[in-house]
Amino acid sequence: MIKRNSVNYVLLISIIIMSLFGLLMIYSSSSIWSMYKFNDPLKYVKNQGLFFIIGMVMMYYISKINYHFYEINSSKIFMIAVILLILVLIPGIGTIRNGSRSWFGIGSFGVQPSEFMKIAMIIFTSKYLSKNNYSLKNNILPILLVLITVFGLIMLQPDFGTGTIIVMTVIGLLFVSGVSMQLFVKFAFLGLIGVVGLIVAA
Repeated sequence: MIKRNSVNYVLLISIIIMSLFGLLMIYSSSSIWSMYKFNDPLKYVKNQGLFFIIGMVMMYYISKINYHFYEINSSKIFMIAVILLILVLIPGIGTIRNGSRSWFGIGSFGVQPSEFMKIAMIIFTSKYLSKNNYSLKNNILPILLVLITVFGLIMLQPDFGTGTIIVMTVIGLLFVSGVSMQLFVKFAFLGLIGVVGLIVAA
């Protein structure tokens, strides 16, 4: 049994390695353009590196919060994330970058509310599944309706990549919760139809 305040070093080291690998990929893909535009091949790496440091500090302090706090406030966290997704669609509040109205922009600094929804959806779904474990087959529809609503809001931006990540994350949570494999076959079939439809629409 893992103690509440213990550190999972395997997870921590994995996060650091993946983050450093991400910085390497940013350098590989942006160094030439960064050198041309800013005369500094490390411009984007430095910016992302700063967020990496900030993220590590935030991770440390957030890890001190009792996880039951998220369980108790899962619905509030989810509703705040939904409100942010709606607000970003309003012209004058949300800003368009790379063809998608998915950012809250303050100068060169931008925040995507869909990133908060990733975490909120995990917390909300986990709480729901933990409370409905014994009758999961009969109570899976509500969480699917929530997922479709969230995916729809994100596609209004549009941001297919983030929407897909959230869908796959929820499906993963359903899988580890013991949902029947037949449902996953149906998910795959419906997902294929949905992807084809989105491609045609685009």
